[in-house]
Amino acid sequence: MPESAPPQLKPMINGHVERLHRFLPFSPIMEQIFEEFTDSKDSMDLETVALDYLRRVVILPQAKLIILTGDAGHGKTHLCRRLLEDHVGRDNRPGIKSRAKDLINSSCDGSKSIPSSPEKPNRRPLRIYKDFSELSVTLAADQIEAAFRNEVDVTVICANEGRLRAILESASAGEGCSALLGDFNRSFEDGLASRDGRIHILNLNYQSVAAPSVNEGSLLQRSVKAWNDGTRWKACEQCSSKSSCPIFRNHQLLSHTKDTLGENRQRKLVDIFATAERLGVVVTIREMLMAVSYLLTGGLKCEDVHRMTARSKSGWQHRYAFYNLAFEPPSKSVAQKLSRIPVIQHLSKLDPGRVSERSVDERLINEHNMFRAGEIDIVFAGRLAGKDHLVDASSGIDDIIANPRNRAEREGEADFVIRVVRSIRRRFFFDECTEIPDTMLRMGFSNGGDFTAILSGNLSPAVLAPLKNRAIAGLHMIQGIKLGPNETRLMLVDPAFGNATSHAAIIARRILSGAIKLLPMREKWDYANGETEFAMTTAVDWLDRHIVLRIEDKEQLPADLSLDLMMFDCLMRSARGYVAGQFYAHDIRRISNYLGRLAESGSTSDEEISLFMGGRTRSISIDGGVIQVGAH
Repeated sequence: MPESAPPQLKPMINGHVERLHRFLPFSPIMEQIFEEFTDSKDSMDLETVALDYLRRVVILPQAKLIILTGDAGHGKTHLCRRLLEDHVGRDNRPGIKSRAKDLINSSCDGSKSIPSSPEKPNRRPLRIYKDFSELSVTLAADQIEAAFRNEVDVTVICANEGRLRAILESASAGEGCSALLGDFNRSFEDGLASRDGRIHILNLNYQSVAAPSVNEGSLLQRSVKAWNDGTRWKACEQCSSKSSCPIFRNHQLLSHTKDTLGENRQRKLVDIFATAERLGVVVTIREMLMAVSYLLTGGLKCEDVHRMTARSKSGWQHRYAFYNLAFEPPSKSVAQKLSRIPVIQHLSKLDPGRVSERSVDERLINEHNMFRAGEIDIVFAGRLAGKDHLVDASSGIDDIIANPRNRAEREGEADFVIRVVRSIRRRFFFDECTEIPDTMLRMGFSNGGDFTAILSGNLSPAVLAPLKNRAIAGLHMIQGIKLGPNETRLMLVDPAFGNATSHAAIIARRILSGAIKLLPMREKWDYANGETEFAMTTAVDWLDRHIVLRIEDKEQLPADLSLDLMMFDCLMRSARGYVAGQFYAHDIRRISNYLGRLAESGSTSDEEISLFMGGRTRSISIDGGVIQVGAH
């Protein structure tokens, strides 16, 4: 019998792609990303450390008041909804999950006490304010005072940091507000969300979407895996546009089941977000979900893909590859909309496609078969020397032979080569970079490997000592003095004389390297007796974002300076003998102010003045009107 013909494929619409668009701020349906309006089938219920912390402390017998603070989008309302699901009960019966959502919309303005389900009779009622900004400052302050007097309910208040401070510092603030303000301010100093279990202040601005988790990975990686689950993409398998669809290609590139490199690409995406957070960018969960949806779809719907595929089968898909979307918008129309996803604009500053590394570029440009031939994300269409060209970058740029005849055509060819090289550099970054130092270097941070190594907290003294010496050399250079790279003393220029000149400087204080520490952010907080039950590092998905430069003094409290990745990079680059003053102007001011305060807090004895001159430190003493210069 003759073999039957294969079934004819036809254009398909994947409901999952439609669902992803509900998380994009490009159309009115984006309202689905707000907790109050989220459809249950679209919701993303991520298990966060903050949720575990809330579940644990809300049932404490002494718990009275829980403050959830942080930027909009961190999931404060979501946490309240998840708390309510535990509180009123949730199982497989229809309507149970929606009941918690109904309560969020109807009973979470603080006016009602919400009792627990009959199955949990020992739980105290909850009183929830899902948005404190809905109340006036005066009324909000009164509600906080009432919460302190309430001996029945556990009160949960959601408020951003600015609004919370305005309320606690208002003229209407009473004793309860004053106590809460004191605890809030101390939380930045001691890193505790609570001191006695009665009042809990959970600052979600410390929450990280890239923080590693022992069992499940970061929030970002879990989101990518959940939305990349193979069952969600079955409709694409029967679609006539499957082989030319950039959305389905992104699914394949990031899938840990379809591609052996998928797991590594996911980790590189997490590394990029972690680097952005270590540069001071606060990424909320809402923004993360928008970013992941954008990286998978590029703003395209299935209908868009079918229409574009009908016009051209290949050559345009590379613009929508996730590794290009992360750093460069595919079109001007999309670029205008990306201001609504701020983290994407920050990621563009970490573009590995703009970093030239000779050993990498030689492989990408000169070696053939770096990638599989015919992959739609590395096929480029362009018009060169008046002719249309289709270039497969699996062979590098050898296929770009245009024979330009004038300046305009030469510039067109150069732009095309740049576009191709940047794209394959990015692909190489996600495919081949496996070590953290290499990853940081490809993003433009030559000292990034040292930064993450210090944050690991696992460096031996023998490894840490040279890094500390380099930091000391950098501090000297920022002050305008240059000593040997192995100098073990920190010289502080007297701030009354300003920065050192090339000739001489007055030294106000000398600090031995033993008193200088480079600590991970979490080690800044010295918890009494090692108790971390209410530590902020265990209350949220925690990522160390700063190195703390600490100067210890037996007679005074330690002097700390938090160094984010950019400040650390400035310091270590300065150690090589050059300070890029204009580029690092803000960071240099912060470091200089810190050194100036240190110099004022201690000085050499009145009988002796230290002078830095000719690359050496000398002592100056005044004896009966005679100035004597010696050497140290």
